[in-house]
Amino acid sequence: MSGTQALIEQVRDAFTSVEYPGDDALTDSFGEEAEALVREFSRQRDWRVLDPAFLDQAPEGWGTALSFFSAAALRFYLPAYLVADLAGALNGSNPAVRLCAFLAGGYAHKKLARIYGGGTLGEHARREFAAFTPAQVSAIVAYLWWKLDQAGYDPTIEQALENYWLEREAACADGGPHAD
Repeated sequence: MSGTQALIEQVRDAFTSVEYPGDDALTDSFGEEAEALVREFSRQRDWRVLDPAFLDQAPEGWGTALSFFSAAALRFYLPAYLVADLAGALNGSNPAVRLCAFLAGGYAHKKLARIYGGGTLGEHARREFAAFTPAQVSAIVAYLWWKLDQAGYDPTIEQALENYWLEREAACADGGPHAD
């Protein structure tokens, strides 16, 4: 089995028991794209069967689903995106952006409007990622290392690994506050 295939299996195994969050918990956002996301994903209750072409365009051609998922929906659908990316089947969607952008550079400290929970984007990302289990965190870290290897250099991924993911993985391994 190749390293990439082993990583695909790691992702599948880590997320296999995540339950569908329910139609009412697919997004915390509002507006046309969020409504489109609910229309399309309320029928998608098994992430293992989602076609990469669907993931790339959802919702309704915008290709922005990763930006509009609630934390619970992100945890449920993320493995579909990771597996599709690892298989080289995504053309537009990039799960690494969703996993890294708010944990790196100036974005981590940008203030978030109170309507979206307040605090900073980095704090918001940490809250969203808090539900990931140690196995899921390890799969995400392995994916990000793979993605970084594919890119050759990506400061956003490097900073997110340094600022959050590696520390979170170590805390999980030590049974710390971010472990199961």
